[in-house]
Amino acid sequence: MSRSKKYDWAEIQKEYDSGLSQRDLREKYGIAMASFAKAAKRGDIIFRTKTEAGKLLKPISHSERTKKKISLIRKKFLFKNPDKIPYRLNFKNGIRKQSYPEALFEAALKQNNITGWISEYPIGIYNYDFAFPELKIDVEIDGALHLTEKNIARDAERDKWSQKQGWTVLRFTAKQVLKDVYSCIEILKKLPQY
Repeated sequence: MSRSKKYDWAEIQKEYDSGLSQRDLREKYGIAMASFAKAAKRGDIIFRTKTEAGKLLKPISHSERTKKKISLIRKKFLFKNPDKIPYRLNFKNGIRKQSYPEALFEAALKQNNITGWISEYPIGIYNYDFAFPELKIDVEIDGALHLTEKNIARDAERDKWSQKQGWTVLRFTAKQVLKDVYSCIEILKKLPQY
């Protein structure tokens, strides 16, 4: 009996196609890895692509309690290691490209001779779009991503943290800035500490 006929490769292929792994089949039939490789070379068995194999994997699903625990651990780590914050790592030479509404707001600040602000001011695990450190004012220009339920909650948590640090947070939507940037500047000027 030839080696290629030692195993019923058609049956093994059926089991493999039903979702069993190579490891499962090696254990079940006592097949050596080399035998699998030779069978594949002969065309007796056709292995899944990585994409097909990935579809068989069951996604990891954490409980809400575990998700909260992971989130707290992650936040604690990032507060201790602000240089590891993902969006800060993605800045080119420490600078993030401004959105058009942010650039428009910055131009309006300059046109109105408003000084004392720093763009992309890092504090804790956050970066403020326009920070007035002396006055402790944070001005945020929120694009469409900030309108999702998840980001609304994240922004509220961020604002709460900022307020605990003594900052006033002023948020404008990108639409507000695009529609009438000067009314946004007027709202900023009306803040008590300004």
